[in-house]
Amino acid sequence: MTNISLRTIVQAAAFATVALACAQAPAAEQDVARRGVQSGQLKPLNSIIADMSRQYGGRVIDVETKHGRKGELRYEVKIIDARGTKHEVLVDAATGTVVAQESDWPTQPVGLAQMARYIKQLEQRYGSRVVNAEFERDAQGKAVYEVKLSDRPAGEMKLLVDVNTGEVLTPPQTAGTPAAPKSMAVMLESLRPRFSGLVLEVELETDHRRRPYYSVELQQPNGFKLELEVDAVSLEVTRQKVDD
Repeated sequence: MTNISLRTIVQAAAFATVALACAQAPAAEQDVARRGVQSGQLKPLNSIIADMSRQYGGRVIDVETKHGRKGELRYEVKIIDARGTKHEVLVDAATGTVVAQESDWPTQPVGLAQMARYIKQLEQRYGSRVVNAEFERDAQGKAVYEVKLSDRPAGEMKLLVDVNTGEVLTPPQTAGTPAAPKSMAVMLESLRPRFSGLVLEVELETDHRRRPYYSVELQQPNGFKLELEVDAVSLEVTRQKVDD
């Protein structure tokens, strides 16, 4: 057995022990996913990870949950192959098939002049100033900009914009007064039923939308490091990653 194959198996096993809880989903959704696996409607995540590792000849380094337009569960899987190339694929949780991958996502971020036009159009349309715009991909792999507009004193508006056309894809959402984050101790207690390990680091941070979250690093018994991001208000685990 080569070194790469061994790392792939260990990596898949590490994800199998922690990722089946559907890290980005709230408790109710975790139960739905668990029942889906038990009934045979969804494939186990560890099986999907093993299949992707074999298909791309590498190791899975990150898994995030996504949802299709009809609410179907999907996994965004990042893989590094034996040559060090990173692949990003979108996998259907029911069938385990790849529904999109980076080669299917040719759209790139726009240039300075085009972005300036988009921002001017948005500011004129909504009468607010754009304070943040970030290139992202939605659950179908479609390229979008997540845009935040300042609308004081009402708060901030957020919307999605098509990268190719500048078209607004979602109606603006006004952010209200942010809820206070839970204490670090309460957050750690909430992790105990699902995760274990030795605490390397815990930090309260804010994301690009100014939402508070906890960054947690746990040393696993097999030597891997488990990194978690936990919403500081809802205590939902929004991201998890295993590093060797």
